[in-house]
Amino acid sequence: MNRFEPQSLSALGAIYHMNDAARALYYVLHSLQHRGQDAAGMACTDGERVVCEKNNGMLSEIFQEGVLAELNGCSALGHVRLASAQDRDLENVQPIVVRAHQGHFAIATTGTIQNAAALRDAMEADGLIFQGVSDAELIAHLIQFYPGHLFEKIMQACSKLEGSYTFVVMTKNTMYAMRSPDGIHPLWIAQSGASTVVASESAAFTMLDIDSMREVRPGELIRLGLEGAQSFETGDGEPARPCAMEYVYYARPDSMLENRNVHAVREDCGILLAEEETVDADIVVGVPDTAMSAAAAFARALNKPYEIGLIKNRYIGSTYIRPSAQQREQGIRTRLNAISSIVRGKRVYLVDDSLVKGFTAKRLCQLMKEAGASEVHLRIASPRIAHPCVYGYEEARAGQLAAARYTDEEMCQLFGADSIRFLDEDAFRLCVGPASCMACMNGRYVDVDPKNGRK
Repeated sequence: MNRFEPQSLSALGAIYHMNDAARALYYVLHSLQHRGQDAAGMACTDGERVVCEKNNGMLSEIFQEGVLAELNGCSALGHVRLASAQDRDLENVQPIVVRAHQGHFAIATTGTIQNAAALRDAMEADGLIFQGVSDAELIAHLIQFYPGHLFEKIMQACSKLEGSYTFVVMTKNTMYAMRSPDGIHPLWIAQSGASTVVASESAAFTMLDIDSMREVRPGELIRLGLEGAQSFETGDGEPARPCAMEYVYYARPDSMLENRNVHAVREDCGILLAEEETVDADIVVGVPDTAMSAAAAFARALNKPYEIGLIKNRYIGSTYIRPSAQQREQGIRTRLNAISSIVRGKRVYLVDDSLVKGFTAKRLCQLMKEAGASEVHLRIASPRIAHPCVYGYEEARAGQLAAARYTDEEMCQLFGADSIRFLDEDAFRLCVGPASCMACMNGRYVDVDPKNGRK
């Protein structure tokens, strides 16, 4: 792994003080499986010990009935993730369990720590040995590095972390949830009777009977214990800068981000994309699943028929977040099929949520033409992505991004599209809100040099 390389896409979930917590958490994590299908893990405590089960694979492959029965306890912490092509070691699958003399604890993280290399070097110089390369292990070592009670250790560790992240620490009788001060990565907390649930997306709470829920504030550390929930501020009170791609692609449409429904935001993107349309076509086809909201709104705004021209194989995972180019290509071939009776002889508006490396766009245009579409007009319901993300999402470098390598005309030729158009950046900002991070689209990084880490 590069010394400054964003961590893979992932999600976490945790339940505090609930009977059969691991089984309930299993369903919470299922609601987050779209954020990572390569590895999963759960740690559970009964108040006496912390046990952990994790492996590479999908949740359903790892946590069958016999395994869940062994995870008996009242609190549980879980994680799902996408692994990069270079990072498939079990040591990096979360949660990480630390067996310290002051007590055992488990930790899971999302996002990336931008000063990880400097922190790791300093701790290794003091004799600490790392088993893997995950930020969870780094934060665990950092917590142990400082003196005092666990709360004091975590506060000290947070003061040293630079980056965009969330994490949850679970001990035998307490739990801590933290969201980085920039608020780029989402984190939610909910109450279900006497139990507390933490998750990367609000949609995960639909699996439980929830009394109330809210987003964890940027820089907020929440401590859950027998005395209830306590909140501590570690940031400067600045508003969140949520990742714009959460609205576009990562989050489920039924999730909320900064009090905005993801589906509604995608609809707004489709409407504004239609307002800029200059080419006429016969039908609108949306790319399942994340482009469907924008595509349907695009069709309504243009008063054009919205057709199901692409069928998705539900048993094939996301191609955008597959580790290698070869896997993405094979995934696209098996995941999507065109319905020729719908598109044959038609001029098609093909609406997708985003265009990153271009693998999917090229194959989709080919599918449409092979199925008999007379014209394919590719419409992207977000701006061009021409800059790398250093905040813990997509790992593509600028040289891999289609919008950084090609003009629109060149992309049309490469993909086999008759035209291509992206949503204007100003219009997109109206949809996602002015505070959203759009660094991958406009190259405006906050507090970070994309080549060297923190400024």
